[in-house]
Amino acid sequence: MFDRKKYKSFARIQLKKRRTVPALMTLITVLVVLLLSLPLIKLWLAMYSELLNAAAAQSSRYVLQKIISNYQKEIERIAFLPWLVFFTIAVCAIAQFCVYLKMSRGPEPVSIGDFFTGFAYWLRAIGAALWCRLWTYLWMLLFIIPGIVKAIAYSQTFFIVAEFPHVPVVQALDISKKITQGHKGELFVLYLSFLGWYLLCALTLGIASLWVIPYRTMTCVNAYHALMKQALESGVVTIEDIGDINGEQYGKE
Repeated sequence: MFDRKKYKSFARIQLKKRRTVPALMTLITVLVVLLLSLPLIKLWLAMYSELLNAAAAQSSRYVLQKIISNYQKEIERIAFLPWLVFFTIAVCAIAQFCVYLKMSRGPEPVSIGDFFTGFAYWLRAIGAALWCRLWTYLWMLLFIIPGIVKAIAYSQTFFIVAEFPHVPVVQALDISKKITQGHKGELFVLYLSFLGWYLLCALTLGIASLWVIPYRTMTCVNAYHALMKQALESGVVTIEDIGDINGEQYGKE
């Protein structure tokens, strides 16, 4: 049974007196991504400002084409940055998930060193991000709704990649599809339940993110454990699919 309230309650208990490392991980990730994104932000602001200044006098379509033409060289120069940001987010995400998974298994303290250790999985992180993005994009070509449904189906891939480093990325995505089967709607509601917290982040200029993001991530880790346990117990996923490492924590010998 999928129990959203229980996962949130567990998350608050698991984070109690251990919020420093999750907050630091969030802060480091945000600062690195922001630093890498500065040239993009600067370009977007410059183009937007020019668009506002010129739009009143000419058709918006003509103005936009002219502005793009004026900034063409700059656009080409930093064309790689969106991908660099995408890969950086993926690598930082899997490093963070390694820490949250450790926190979910017991009350032992964690350190920022655990976060940096997770960067050893950078190649798997990039592979998982690309593989999930590819399939989500292909489904989005059909329509928005199928794309969202599939994105939720693939949402557990990173947890699997982080917890079972011997499981190939392609197989991790397949396992994610299996354990989310019949629970996509519940996961969607779980994600929506944090909208109010996101509003708080916006109102505090992102400061509340240092508390909200760890809370949300820990909750999602708890949901992942529940989905994996249920899938193993029902035979949807087998120990052979994930190997016997960490199998005992799901009640399997």
